[in-house]
Amino acid sequence: MKLLLIFSRSDPWRSVLVLAALVLAAAVEGFGFSTLLPLLSLASNQPTTEHSALGQIMGPLLSYAGLHPSTPVLLLVILAALLIKSALLLVANRQVGYTVAQVATDLRLRLLHSLLSTRWAYFTSQPVGALANAFAAEAARASQAYLAGVTMVSQLIIVAAYAIVAAMTSSSATAVAISLGIITVLILSHLVRITRTAGAQQTALQKDVITRLIDVFRGVKFVKVMGREPIVAPMLISETEQLNAALRRQVITKEAVAALQDMALMSYVAVSVYVCIVVLGLDISLVFMLALVFIRMLTSLNKAQRQYQDMAEKESAYWSLLSTVEAAEAEREMITGNKTPHLSRGIVLRDVLFAHGTHKVLDGVSLNIPAGKLTVLVGPSGSGKTTIIDLLARLANPQSGEISVDDVPLSELDATAWRRMIGYVPQETVLFNESIALNVSLGDPEIRRADIEEALQRCGAWPFIECLPQGIDSSVGELGAKFSGGERQRITIARALVRRPQLLILDEPTSMLDTASEKAIWQMVAGLRGPVTILAVSHQHTPLALADHAYQLEHGHAVVLRPGEALRAAT
Repeated sequence: MKLLLIFSRSDPWRSVLVLAALVLAAAVEGFGFSTLLPLLSLASNQPTTEHSALGQIMGPLLSYAGLHPSTPVLLLVILAALLIKSALLLVANRQVGYTVAQVATDLRLRLLHSLLSTRWAYFTSQPVGALANAFAAEAARASQAYLAGVTMVSQLIIVAAYAIVAAMTSSSATAVAISLGIITVLILSHLVRITRTAGAQQTALQKDVITRLIDVFRGVKFVKVMGREPIVAPMLISETEQLNAALRRQVITKEAVAALQDMALMSYVAVSVYVCIVVLGLDISLVFMLALVFIRMLTSLNKAQRQYQDMAEKESAYWSLLSTVEAAEAEREMITGNKTPHLSRGIVLRDVLFAHGTHKVLDGVSLNIPAGKLTVLVGPSGSGKTTIIDLLARLANPQSGEISVDDVPLSELDATAWRRMIGYVPQETVLFNESIALNVSLGDPEIRRADIEEALQRCGAWPFIECLPQGIDSSVGELGAKFSGGERQRITIARALVRRPQLLILDEPTSMLDTASEKAIWQMVAGLRGPVTILAVSHQHTPLALADHAYQLEHGHAVVLRPGEALRAAT
């Protein structure tokens, strides 16, 4: 119930509208069933039962409404009540559907915003599979839990409406029927608890399976090439079988509840009818009506318990998703600085220290990146090249030392404005299975087609793109499979250039390319300097030969390489 309250508070007006429609629908349906008593009295040629409170109310109420209690009139009243009830339920269910969709959307947007705002170090520590599972499966299951909760409330309202009608007919018989229904709910509550436990297991296991599956698919090539399928598969099979066991427990408990409820329902109606006829001595018309009302009332009560069971099964997905969101929000990136950045003179690092725990990645590094020039960083793996890129992009902050842009400390600059001045080309080409235009613009509405074409021309991609039948609207295929490595990298560079950055950062952009493609791309990159300041990380000969400045990073320190030294470092 706590989950239902949380969702209702998030959208109170829509929740009030849903509740009002459900209450009115139940009231109208109860009124319609109330007319059964005078109708049955007419059918049996008996006067309206006087010892029934309902019988004493319905006669004057129909007369006040100007309705003569004849058979056609009463049938029309029942039909009208059912039509009005259906219309009100349609309104309520439509609002419920809208709210369920909005609940899933709100959860996904909150997760997305929290992840995009978190610290880079925290983000990179999270398993992608768990985040994907939270965004897709957990958000959907959480919204379904809300739907089950609302449906449960609607059934309980119907139970209340029928209980009122039945109590006005025979309070004693109604007390017996309600007591029997409550006893059933209490007896079956143990199965509901089993379902809740199985649902929590499903949430945890599904997260693990999706995380493992994405990890395996990422490395499926080396798994197949080295014939490791028999080693990798059992991990997935074991977790999948555990997930299946949890799902089977859910199915068993759900079906057990449904079967026991149906068996109990008919037994309880038989007991109630016996009490009405033998113990209370009620008229047959009253007994017939009460039997119908008891069936509807107990059926709705059973449905309410099944919906509660469904909510108990799925609500663990909401708590899991909420924990992911709250953990990300607690790690929100703290950004300072409001000065407008300018890059006309250059970037300077002075005695920069950065460490992971006790391991010093950068130990007093100082280097100069002049504006409009090509600066190249070389060094072995783990020497701090990528760390310098992260520091320049403000994805991380140094423990000591200073980074300044045109003599202004980087920490004082507006981080968003500064990042918009950067074009970044990673080592691994990241292309989406979309058009070339979308891969370059990333859907930015401020980027025009002319901007895309200009960026493709600047990086030398236009000659092979203009020959395509659909030009920049051509699909690149899965991971850019329709193009060669050099062509994919040029499209990636065009993405970095399309917003006309002042700083272009390249992190080993040609490490996967052949010699000819590598040289062509570096010649193109070198031609961009002047309007663009370029920082490149590379181990190859070509960029060092073209560099205006080069640094060797090793053991946490940076050493300036002179032209001859740079060539020797490359060879």
